[in-house]
Amino acid sequence: MQKRLIFILLLIVALPAFSQPKKRSKVKRKYRDVEFAAQKLPQVVFRGLVRDVAGNPIPGAGAEVEGLKKLVHSNESGQFMLSDLPTGIQRVRVSSLGFQTKTIDYMLHVGNNDHYITLERGQVPLDKAVSLVQKREQQISDIPAAIDLIVPSLIENPGGTNFQSRLSTIPGADFEKTVTGSLAIYLHGTNGQSGFPELSPSVAVFSDQAPVSRLNGLPSRYFDLERIEIVKGPQNVLFGRNALNGAVHLIGKKPENKFGGFVSGGGGSFWSKNLEAAVNLPVVEDMLLVRAAGIYHDRNGYVKNSAGGTLNGDNLLGGRFSVRFMPAWNHKIDLQFNYLKSDEPGMAFIKPDIPGENGENTLFDYRASLNRGTELGSEVSWMDASITYQLFRDEHNHWTSVTSFRKNNAASRWDADGTFLPALDLDNAAENRLFFQELRYNFVRRSLSNGSIGVNFLLEKENSTLSLASNEQLISYIKSGSYSFLPILDDVYGAEHNEDVSGTRRTQSAQAFMHATHQWSRRLFLTLGARTVLDWLSYSQESIFSGGEAVGEGGAVPNFFYAPASLKEVTKSSLSFTGQAGITYRLKENFNFYLNAVRGRRPQVLQFTWNSAPIVTGAERVYGAEYGWKTIVKKRIFWDVNSFYRKHFNVQTLQLDRAQNATQLAANGKATSFGGETSLKVAIIR
Repeated sequence: MQKRLIFILLLIVALPAFSQPKKRSKVKRKYRDVEFAAQKLPQVVFRGLVRDVAGNPIPGAGAEVEGLKKLVHSNESGQFMLSDLPTGIQRVRVSSLGFQTKTIDYMLHVGNNDHYITLERGQVPLDKAVSLVQKREQQISDIPAAIDLIVPSLIENPGGTNFQSRLSTIPGADFEKTVTGSLAIYLHGTNGQSGFPELSPSVAVFSDQAPVSRLNGLPSRYFDLERIEIVKGPQNVLFGRNALNGAVHLIGKKPENKFGGFVSGGGGSFWSKNLEAAVNLPVVEDMLLVRAAGIYHDRNGYVKNSAGGTLNGDNLLGGRFSVRFMPAWNHKIDLQFNYLKSDEPGMAFIKPDIPGENGENTLFDYRASLNRGTELGSEVSWMDASITYQLFRDEHNHWTSVTSFRKNNAASRWDADGTFLPALDLDNAAENRLFFQELRYNFVRRSLSNGSIGVNFLLEKENSTLSLASNEQLISYIKSGSYSFLPILDDVYGAEHNEDVSGTRRTQSAQAFMHATHQWSRRLFLTLGARTVLDWLSYSQESIFSGGEAVGEGGAVPNFFYAPASLKEVTKSSLSFTGQAGITYRLKENFNFYLNAVRGRRPQVLQFTWNSAPIVTGAERVYGAEYGWKTIVKKRIFWDVNSFYRKHFNVQTLQLDRAQNATQLAANGKATSFGGETSLKVAIIR
């Protein structure tokens, strides 16, 4: 037995010597381990810093080596790195929207090869268009999705601080101004909350990489922003659980390494007053930078209310303080504090079929007849603090930590019947607290594959109250059309009804995501992304019949909204997955064609029926495909085309129960949506 084992061991040792015959005292190889050999070769790296003629960094510039599968984009500081290159003369091409492309023939040596690159603006250049949609700086012409930017040239123009006016110029985008003075955003024809406050929005809103509370949406005006990014279609992979139909990302201006600032002011009709200012201060050059900005806007209401005061006014006061600290070359810390307060008079609800006290029935009469006079209006405040820390391994590989806390408060009082009679009055009050923490790693491997992988945690708590004061007899008068402005009997006014509803909603969400693009060949790019979400949801509600007359009909009798009930709670946990995959064909440097497939999801909704029974409305799902192209012609024309087709399941929408004469949110419908859009940007004059 021992002899056999010794023989086998000797045979194993001897076989390799006979398997590779020698020729001229050298082993004749039947194959070469190319991958292993490549790892042993000295590294050749080309590092570049891209700037304009004024010395400002250009983020998102594309850098590539002709003839090789190597394409990267410069980071926020204008830096890029191309690795795993061959030695010798190589042609490096750097391009960016709005600048002339530069080609460099560079003799590459073993080790680091550094070069400063200056791009010049064209004679009639397009605006720079850089986006963080894929968690890294890129030109929008290189991103395979329907993206629109509101860039500095639009923001800084007169009226640029009005978000509504700018959003109306975006294809497929719309908005709704709520009674609290904030904005709800719609993309590709799909609504945000369907008039139902418990429904999660279908468009996610982010500010400097942190989510904004869904409760009060966006303020109607913004200030001191670098740009606003709007991406359409299901974006759950990149923007999380609320991005079923897209996302809006606000990017604020960061402190710079130079002293400067601005002050602008103006006025207009209806005693409109505007004042904006900002100052940038480098406390310690290249290390500690500070920026402060503020806004004041006030405009009297242009609709006079016969009961007192004005309607449809606008008032906003806000400020931002930001600090950038760079203690070492690979450490960057951004601190930011924001505060905004909006105080607006009521909105002019007018019933065209029922003239007001002075015969007015349209807004063009600039008069309305709403009861409660100067009590009508809304107050909303937004406050947040965030810290973003980045730890760099090199120009493209780095860790990012985003920590954010947001606090919103809102209160509104409005006349819901559109007349000067006390038929239907509503008071809302709400507060929101949101904590967000994300840890992300951005990577580039061999200048071929790039992307990000990360985890985040969100904790959000909302408290809300709704008070209703109604008069059923007056509502009947209005509905019947027998409405008259002659004195009405006191017993009619006396039939009042009062009810209150209060609720607390708590959302905890742990999420993990990855998104990557691989350059398969010189022209072909493959993209893959996925996100998993673990939600813990809870909602508690209490409804009270506060007094007066009972409502005569409906499923919530004696109340209008919810039947009287003591505090009840409903809870739900869920695990979900969303994903996307795509292919991009780069016909030439300035022409990209893309095709994407996506699975999106809208979270479940916890709610109560009219008789205060807890229910869980199912999650809405979307499966879709989109394709399009982006091209730049002679650096003066940017043409963007996008088409989409989507199948919707468990569509969350309001349904009327005629038997109970009440409306309830349901998720049992199916739908198909399809469409297309195109935009053309042309630079005519400098």
